Amino acid sequence: MSQLLLATEGGQVVAFDTVTREHRCVFRSSDDEAMMGIEAVGPHLYVASLSRVYHLRLDDFSKLAQTRLYEPTPDFHQMSFVDGFLYLTATKDNQIWLFEPDLRLARIHQVTPSDPRRKVEYKKNYNHLNHIVREGDRFYISLNWLTTTQYANSGVLVTDADLDEIERFEFGWEIHDFQFLDGKKIAICATSSKGKRVKHPYRSGLMVEGELVFEHDAEEAFCKGIAHDDDHIYLCGGRKMERRHRKNSSSIIYVLRRCDYSLVETIESADIKAIKGAIRHPDSP
Repeated sequence: MSQLLLATEGGQVVAFDTVTREHRCVFRSSDDEAMMGIEAVGPHLYVASLSRVYHLRLDDFSKLAQTRLYEPTPDFHQMSFVDGFLYLTATKDNQIWLFEPDLRLARIHQVTPSDPRRKVEYKKNYNHLNHIVREGDRFYISLNWLTTTQYANSGVLVTDADLDEIERFEFGWEIHDFQFLDGKKIAICATSSKGKRVKHPYRSGLMVEGELVFEHDAEEAFCKGIAHDDDHIYLCGGRKMERRHRKNSSSIIYVLRRCDYSLVETIESADIKAIKGAIRHPDSP
């Protein structure tokens, strides 16, 4: 079991000990926005709200730099630090933003939307980009929408090191935090509320190589972040609530055995709000 760093709906970064259940807020967004992406790089920590990115010291969580508040919001989601650049999904306009370590914006890469014949349009012709991760010499970008149909099949965009598209493949539904673990493709499959026109199996949990290996009550929680240590996988999210009430949603963490994906325990906290992103603290024993 490990200490986790959690980006939360309440605009906080929370250090959480999964053994003792002790937690403390180590950083708070300067804006009234949820915290989304989180990435540790050596002695540095990067976190993002929907419209701003922060650079912190990992040892004391003091702020070193921040970007301006981007308006209209890029709707930042998740991030990865690769080869000296911070890659961040900007969901609203179907883009990847690249920042230098000091948070100077270096490049904006446009991802081709589901229908390449039409311009990018929020919630009509975009992919709801989620996570971006590097594996080998390729990037893998989570496409919550593989097609123009919402609440349907998801997929993954594969690019080369310059973000030029190689292929797209289908993977699960409403996916979050696609990544590789133990040489296998894994992601969270989530399910929107019953009031939405869901066009996929009404099931939620952890997908590994196309199979839902762990399932939780789809009406109980909506998970968005995966963290792991040598023995466990942590599926992190929050109790389902209507969007206007989400800032009050309790956090939920499903702790799974890494060896067989079986459930060890479920941790819920009303003091920690719904989790949008999670990593294991690099200094965790």
